[in-house]
Amino acid sequence: MVVITDSNFLELSPKLRKTLLYTDFVAIDFEFLGLDTTAISLHDTAESRYRILRENVIKYRPCQLGLSFFKQTSNLGYKADSYSIPIFQRFGDPDTKVSFSSLRFLRNNKFDLNQVFSEGVEYCTRAEFQNFDKALKEDTALRSVSKEIQLQIELLKVMLHEKCYIAETDMITNSTEEPMQEVRFSLIGNKPVSLKITQGLCCVEICMIIHELTKAFPQFTFKMDEKNCALKVSNKPEFTTEAENINQTRVRCSEAFEGISAILEAVMMMRKVIVGHNSLLDTMYLYHYFFERLPEKYQTFKRKFSALFPKVIDTKILAQVLRLELPGVGDSLERLGDYFGTEKSNKTVPPELRGYIGPWMNPLDDDSENVYHNAGFDSYITGEVFLKLAHTYINRKNDFKNESIEFKRILQFLEAPIQNRLPFQLMDMGCCYLTGEDSKGCRPDVITIVRRDYLPIDEAEFRHQEQVLSSLMATYQFDMEWSKNRKELLLATNTPGSYAFLCEKFSRNEKLSPLDELEAGKQWTFEQRQTAWRSYKDLSSGVIEFIKR
Repeated sequence: MVVITDSNFLELSPKLRKTLLYTDFVAIDFEFLGLDTTAISLHDTAESRYRILRENVIKYRPCQLGLSFFKQTSNLGYKADSYSIPIFQRFGDPDTKVSFSSLRFLRNNKFDLNQVFSEGVEYCTRAEFQNFDKALKEDTALRSVSKEIQLQIELLKVMLHEKCYIAETDMITNSTEEPMQEVRFSLIGNKPVSLKITQGLCCVEICMIIHELTKAFPQFTFKMDEKNCALKVSNKPEFTTEAENINQTRVRCSEAFEGISAILEAVMMMRKVIVGHNSLLDTMYLYHYFFERLPEKYQTFKRKFSALFPKVIDTKILAQVLRLELPGVGDSLERLGDYFGTEKSNKTVPPELRGYIGPWMNPLDDDSENVYHNAGFDSYITGEVFLKLAHTYINRKNDFKNESIEFKRILQFLEAPIQNRLPFQLMDMGCCYLTGEDSKGCRPDVITIVRRDYLPIDEAEFRHQEQVLSSLMATYQFDMEWSKNRKELLLATNTPGSYAFLCEKFSRNEKLSPLDELEAGKQWTFEQRQTAWRSYKDLSSGVIEFIKR
């Protein structure tokens, strides 16, 4: 895995673009500065949950991006290049918040937050880039950097002007030409000179300094000497005009300001397949911080995001479909990654895909970054798990012949049942379907609790039941709401066992009862509740295809 930082991004950017030309799909993963789940409820609709997630995305910025590029080889195996990219926006909206629990979690997983602030790669939205590029062309971009940088630029101009003046007077003194003849500023003996600059400048600031100096001295070229924290000043090549020299530095400024957003823009332009794991939040972060501000409406987000990225595949959806084929494995990325790293998985994985998917264009670097919750490593595991899950899914239809399949055919198999479906956590929905109507869920129905005398439930009783259930349901997920008329308690849960447990508890309550039992005039047993806890709500959905079997 290669770590891309602010200091090496412009150097590696052309290589990333070249890799993109030949890649079959891109796996992505984000780490962010916080995740607030307190507002999430089992009662959420798609629209309300989207609003909660949108607020979270706006509140907490991303701090690391993982990109892994996968290419199918001639023997139908795969090669992959993975990049871990700390990201930090220095010139956008400075307002952001940090969750200390999230920082503790990242630190416990060996995440280097100092690297984010000191070496984070710049990023921006389309609108932010257009504004900066316009300011560059209008010579007003210098306002975006600090007063200290502006002062340093003026000081460097004075320093270089002095060096050139010394060279000029020396040339006049030793020249046989007429003394009044105009002599162009040049370097002493045409030898390069160095100008000391402040340490710790980011790439955009260095590019801005070089651009401003080039505008003042277009006959020179300026190159950063990282080792000595100095600018190396040389005469420009004879085949380059002064206008071209200035334009090159302006383009360099734009590239530095756009940062990693340019690579993601290229991913979009090339219509590459995007692969993620449990990636609804990842897609929202991708849209909001690298393209446009998240729209307020859920349906608008789906339409706009799918216009940018028409092919998105989520490995959690695939894992949920394959529950019967992968008993006990679960659908978390870590458990899937560990499972597909064992020999036990070989019975469902073709020989060409077994074991570690090797490097493509990059040699193996130090593996210290290869830990879960490092975005680069997670993106690699996501891509590897995707390939192995996809072949398991397809080969089960072919009596598990374990044949490696051409990537285009994989997409054809997954297009209808899997593609563009992202999981919704703890909701009575099958998934977020980016290009169509969301499928309904297959979770237990909401339990409606009423007083046996049908009178309203007062606040004291509501708080009492909330406290009692919180202690009883410590290991189970549940949420309770008050109905608008305050005559009903609405209980949502997500497993047959917890559904049956709650129903039985209120069946024995002297004051409160499940509404369906009062209306039917009879009670159901715990076992009956477990086996009749819901009706199939959307059998046509590929996401819950396993239910039909």
